[in-house]
Amino acid sequence: MLRVTEINDINHFLEMKHIWNNVLNRCPDKNVYLTWEYLSTYWKHFGQETKMRILCIEDKNEIIGIAPLRQSRLGFIGPFGFDVVEPLGTRGLMPEGADYTGFMLVERKADCLRMIFNHLVEYDDWDFIYLTDVPETSVIPNLLTEASRDIPLKFELEKGAFCYYLPLPNSNEMLLRELGKKPRNNLRRCMRNLEKDFQNVKLKGYHEFGSVEEAMKIHFDLNQKRWKSRNMRGAFNTQEVRDFYIDVAKVFADRGWLALYFLAINDEPIAGLYSFEYDKKMLAAVSGFDPDYIRYSVGNLLHWKVIEKSIEKGLKEYDFLKGDETYKSYWTAKYRRNLKITFVNKKFNSRLYNLGIRTIKKSKINKLLERSLTYS
Repeated sequence: MLRVTEINDINHFLEMKHIWNNVLNRCPDKNVYLTWEYLSTYWKHFGQETKMRILCIEDKNEIIGIAPLRQSRLGFIGPFGFDVVEPLGTRGLMPEGADYTGFMLVERKADCLRMIFNHLVEYDDWDFIYLTDVPETSVIPNLLTEASRDIPLKFELEKGAFCYYLPLPNSNEMLLRELGKKPRNNLRRCMRNLEKDFQNVKLKGYHEFGSVEEAMKIHFDLNQKRWKSRNMRGAFNTQEVRDFYIDVAKVFADRGWLALYFLAINDEPIAGLYSFEYDKKMLAAVSGFDPDYIRYSVGNLLHWKVIEKSIEKGLKEYDFLKGDETYKSYWTAKYRRNLKITFVNKKFNSRLYNLGIRTIKKSKINKLLERSLTYS
């Protein structure tokens, strides 16, 4: 008989490391953002003022499903706010979160899903469940349709972020051939110009720049230079965020998952890519470059060299993660979509909040449409 255990205590979570990753390794939705290493580090930095709600499904004393969740207070000040259950590795509207989320379901998946949502209905001190950035390839959407008859909640499914990816060929020659004549010629021309103007152009790994922390600081500086040149905030604009990324890098380096690379001239880094190597994939998370070298297209040159390295390692996919930035479509036309799955509590206040949120969204969309018509 299945039973649900809810974990609200950080110490209990920290003791689950080996059990957690054993479940994840058997899960069809396995990804690096569901690892104990990532989520425990995320909680350490961003778990304040939220409630941990990790749901474990057991069958004969064996965990066969885990839903890593948290509960946050959002919206208005004081008693007028609303409570949201969301994936553990997210931070509301903040960007410092997982590119992919989900549940770890190993056996009796539909039954596990029913148990998760029926438990949340029973202990319903929340207004919304927002499952953001669930990959469309996840088992969750189909299972929800299958299990919906037995879940006393209706859900709404929306398409979210684009996630471009490149299936990796067996050689760099095949990569360039599949890339097409114009992009291939542009890459070669930019590399020739860079090598003509500067000596010793190389791809370097983080271990060539001292400690993980020192290499990360170099990457932060490159990323911030890029964004400051455009009068915009970069991804690493606060010390809180920097500390989080450094800790993730250290933990991932210990596990062999950190893939932090730099394009350097005369040993001086001019572009950096913070990425992860996990489950036969390279996940390109955050890049940055010195804008003084933008005419050489150093961002694309760095991706080229890291893709080459990925092919050498026998990896199967280069994942550009979420976001529809133009440079990603330079490399591939293939993409997947993340999904947002929303549940609204049946309580009167929850439905009232939902009506207000929908009204605000509709108003914003109408204003955007009016603006586009005015300037068309």
